[in-house]
Amino acid sequence: MKFLILDVYPKDDWRLVKDTAGGYGTGNDFGNSFFSKLINKFVSKMIAMPPMYAMYVYSIIKNKGHEVSYSRDINNNVKILEADYIIMPTSIIAHETEKQILHWLTKKEKKIFLIGIFSNVMNKEYDVHNSYIVRGEPENFFLNLNYNQQELDLYFKEGSSQRNSSNGMVANIDELPFPDWAYYVKKYPLKNNFVGFNSKIAIPLLATRGCPYSCFHYCTYPLQQGRKIRHRSVENIVKEMKHWIKSLKTNKFIFRDPVFSIDRKHTVSLCEAIIRENLKIEFLIETHLKNLDDEMIELLKRAGLKMVYVGIESSDTTILKDINRFTVNNDQQYQVIQKLTKNGIYVKSMFMFGNPEDTEETIKKTIQYSKFLPNQLVQYSVFTLYPGTPVYNEFKDKIILHKLEKYNQYNLVYNHKYLNNDIIGKLKNLGYRKFYSDLKNFLVVFLSFTSFLRK
Repeated sequence: MKFLILDVYPKDDWRLVKDTAGGYGTGNDFGNSFFSKLINKFVSKMIAMPPMYAMYVYSIIKNKGHEVSYSRDINNNVKILEADYIIMPTSIIAHETEKQILHWLTKKEKKIFLIGIFSNVMNKEYDVHNSYIVRGEPENFFLNLNYNQQELDLYFKEGSSQRNSSNGMVANIDELPFPDWAYYVKKYPLKNNFVGFNSKIAIPLLATRGCPYSCFHYCTYPLQQGRKIRHRSVENIVKEMKHWIKSLKTNKFIFRDPVFSIDRKHTVSLCEAIIRENLKIEFLIETHLKNLDDEMIELLKRAGLKMVYVGIESSDTTILKDINRFTVNNDQQYQVIQKLTKNGIYVKSMFMFGNPEDTEETIKKTIQYSKFLPNQLVQYSVFTLYPGTPVYNEFKDKIILHKLEKYNQYNLVYNHKYLNNDIIGKLKNLGYRKFYSDLKNFLVVFLSFTSFLRK
């Protein structure tokens, strides 16, 4: 049998990644000023990766002995028509484009498996003739699938038990084969030049899934991965690192855990194994500042940590409390970030504009706070109402933006009592101009530019 993973995207002028925002995806539209448009182009060339679950599915099917390929080319009619089954990753940032291609495929009588949390949440939008929405984690579905064509066709037959079946999550993440990045990089870029400021292949890596924090009020990661933490064994993670160091000649890794280091014991064991094995790697994590103390920072540095993404969101505690944001106080934020930077670790702090209680004044104060912190990189996104989250149900009557591809974390999608999209756009432009024109950030801007020029 032939499977084709058809991963489709709209034709936007900025970086589109379906793996971020808990599988809903983000589109980094930094703004409409000349400076912000430059950042759009720059970042789209510096960072690139596919939805990680799609590449896990690729490897699972390949290991089952079937022909499978991954493509973003919707014009490759030969490959599309030759496939017995199409597998389509779904997202909010490509929703209308995905639906358009989905209807085109069904007219050609292709059978389509729809994967990803967004098709689960928006199942009525994707439920068309000859499509089957894989409920739960797609890796679990394809791991346990009976690859008999008659059995597979039952998923597309109304009234069959397969058609109405549900699918859970992967209980033991060690059972997953390594995503076949060696195949992927022959066709598409896989990079994050900000890590180490070089152009080596950057391997997305998984240590844990799940997030128990209260931010599920507006965050989608618990929808995708659940609130219970699931671990890969340290041995399995190190084995994968060694595999890519040897086969792809890279030592650069991007951990895609929602909150790396949430389990201190597991993180310590992993770092100690990396040091003991003398892997000489460099890696990026996203975590909560609460999980980083002096001892942990030192251990992560020795293991090869080069960059940390941390969510700050706002400098105003009242605004954070309103959205159920779990955080530490501003003094602690400064102290932890300072410890990271003093240890030679770059920090990207992430902020949200347009929170329900935000005003122009509070956002400008957040911009000033972002400059005050010792972080070298920032990201200013926009509070987004995601279908499936509690905050979406709370504000759905105030939604003013109905094209879901615009729900990319960079547009105000609801009727805010103090702000509109024009004001938000001006504040984004202001923030990026102020932060990156500051002389204290010259080194990171210079290193970023030089890494961009390298092949």
